[in-house]
Amino acid sequence: MTLQITLPPETEAKLRERAAAAGKDIESFVEEAVEEKLAAQASREPGLSPSEKAARFSDWARSMGELVKKTTPPGYVADDSRESIYEDSAE
Repeated sequence: MTLQITLPPETEAKLRERAAAAGKDIESFVEEAVEEKLAAQASREPGLSPSEKAARFSDWARSMGELVKKTTPPGYVADDSRESIYEDSAE
């Protein structure tokens, strides 16, 4: 497919500069940029409702809690006190 688009001169200059810095011709650079944009949008799982996204996040968070429980030695207590966190910093 061939597309013809009109870009402002400043945008074209930036595009040419970035393509040259990447060692690519402008067509290849633009094609890769479009592919990256499409892949990023696809990975965001369009079409899920906010409640479905919240449910998936809750499932993920629950699984992380279970993973921590499985991998933490029995009786282990993390010292997350302010003093232990900042013990090496000068006040």
